[in-house]
Amino acid sequence: MSSAPYLSCHNLSTSYGSTQLFNNLSFTVHPGERWGIVGPNGAGKSTLFRLITGAQAADSGSISIRNGIRVAIVNQKYTFDIEMTVENILRESLPEEYDLDLQIKNIENEIENHSLLAEKKPEIMNDPQWGDKLSNLNDKLINISGVGTDNVILSALKAGKLLSLRNREFKNLSGGQQKCVQIVAALLKNPHLILLDEPTNHLDVQTVDWLEEFLLEVVEQGVGLFGFKPKNESTEPVAFVIISHDRALLDTLVNKILEIEAGESKQYDGNYENYSQLKLENEIVEQKTRSKMANLMRRELAWLRTGAKARTTKQKSRIDRAHALDKSLNSKIQRANIPKNAEMTFDALMTDEQRNNEDNIISVVRNLGEQELVRLKSVTIKHPGAKNDQHFVFQNLELVIKPKMRIALLGPNGCGKSTLMNLVASHTQPEVGEVTYHELVSISHFDQQRQKLDPDETVRTTIAPEGEYVHFAGKYMHIMSYLDRFLFFKFDANRKVGELSGGEQARLLLAKLMLEQGNLLILDEPTNDLDISTLQVLERNLCDFQGGVLFTSHDRYFVQRVATSMLTFLGEKNVKGALTGDWLMLPDLDQALESMEKYKDTEIPKKQSDKVTIEIASKNISAQPKKSKLSFKEQRELEGIEKKIEVLEENLISLSNQLEEAYANGKSYNETLSISNEIKAKQTEIDSCYFRWEELSSKNT
Repeated sequence: MSSAPYLSCHNLSTSYGSTQLFNNLSFTVHPGERWGIVGPNGAGKSTLFRLITGAQAADSGSISIRNGIRVAIVNQKYTFDIEMTVENILRESLPEEYDLDLQIKNIENEIENHSLLAEKKPEIMNDPQWGDKLSNLNDKLINISGVGTDNVILSALKAGKLLSLRNREFKNLSGGQQKCVQIVAALLKNPHLILLDEPTNHLDVQTVDWLEEFLLEVVEQGVGLFGFKPKNESTEPVAFVIISHDRALLDTLVNKILEIEAGESKQYDGNYENYSQLKLENEIVEQKTRSKMANLMRRELAWLRTGAKARTTKQKSRIDRAHALDKSLNSKIQRANIPKNAEMTFDALMTDEQRNNEDNIISVVRNLGEQELVRLKSVTIKHPGAKNDQHFVFQNLELVIKPKMRIALLGPNGCGKSTLMNLVASHTQPEVGEVTYHELVSISHFDQQRQKLDPDETVRTTIAPEGEYVHFAGKYMHIMSYLDRFLFFKFDANRKVGELSGGEQARLLLAKLMLEQGNLLILDEPTNDLDISTLQVLERNLCDFQGGVLFTSHDRYFVQRVATSMLTFLGEKNVKGALTGDWLMLPDLDQALESMEKYKDTEIPKKQSDKVTIEIASKNISAQPKKSKLSFKEQRELEGIEKKIEVLEENLISLSNQLEEAYANGKSYNETLSISNEIKAKQTEIDSCYFRWEELSSKNT
């Protein structure tokens, strides 16, 4: 196994127009390392990926990728033919070295063409070279071994939860499903190094949870994930570099972090929580340094102001030193004023002393205390994609929203979350049931399609169509002071909306929305494209908000931190011949994800259920052999297996906890691999015990 790095970046510098994105950036990715890249929108994270892949040239510096390694990249944009089916996309993504069916077909074609030569020229069969080549081709055909192409594709479809979508065209998939196809297709290349640019964008919470588990499996299993194993190649652990604002994902997956911010880059060991702690400690040290420098600067200024008599030639060095101090202090202050993206710890709230009053972006004019803002009574909503009148998002829904309630809607894309929010926001009545509003309720609606933004308007005119001031929190504020709260700077004011990035448009829409000063916020995926610093501001404000909030988000940390309760989609059930969504209000994200998974595990697919029913109905029950009772020895064995399973499951839980700690602490690949192998061995033993237990139990009934 080579110890050489997969990727090395040395002293990279690049600019966007007149803006320096980063200067002298260096970092190295070794086998098994899991890097997370963080920083505000526009800092240059995606640009770094373009430099690595060669899509863009750096102003200076060098990039080297080890010869012979495979690199896969998951971009924010797709390159697939949208008319192709999911299965065909995966087949095209499979390299020839793993496509055994294609290898066999190619060799068979060579054999056929070689044999045709003998039909045209029979005398060639006496040529030893002709015979040797035919023999070699037959040997190649015989020696091809491994997992068949169909099995590899089937494994990939199952791993990506795409089995039911295998024959669907890419263009007809949801955004989350398209992202899953993109990720699985990239991993089918069996890469050594994986580059992922915002892979969680537009995924629902459950799919983000799947992605996290999936990437952990990639780290643990590497080339064995889809059942194929390369020949004549040393196996090295997979490494990946991921750009993400999903703090929960970063905390679970990565063991190193590269921060790009304000033209500078810094590296931190550990996961997101460790990064947050180290960054906070560094900030405190820098703050003390700035304070000392400021005190020294005051003394130097006092000396300079004593008058011309003190400024002799001998004091020139001191004057130069004062000017240098002034320049250095200003530089530190400017860097300090650029929005940061660190928190105290992963799960701790910022204390009041550390909050900045200028971070307040939400104001409530009409605080209605404990009165009901909205009540839904026996509301039934048809599914927007229903082909008949027997498919519903909700039936007889009862829901009350009061001030300080922050309800998250959880469920896969397409389950009806946006439909419910649009109903409440539009002040329209459903066909069945009733929605009542408080007479003083004021609703502000964040639409994830951002239809309230005009691409031809500037940032300034979007917020203040006339004049230089906006009315916020009961007072007039200059537009630039207001935009500063949403991390826009002076040079952003005259930019057109259509030129903004996705994250900048999301921030602008929030800024526009908050001027409405509603007491009920309906937020449809407000966290899409937002960087961590903006997410932190929004989180803190929503937690302090005195009104009601109904929202959706794929950001699990955001949901866990903001929501007071979660209306969770468990699946669909048949109620008196109608297909309707099954929803449950839960207090915690972990409970919600667990309930969604349990519901899915207990659900029998319709086709499978029908097949089982047909098989049972076609059997002659009287012809079935009578079950024999257990012998004394088998009874003792059954009792022993039950105790053994209990012990094994406790061991499995302990090993799983060890593996989580190993990932969190950034342990080496060999250490995590050893624990993973133990887990697999224990699971195999448990499965064997359960098989024998079921065998004995069936005889005992």
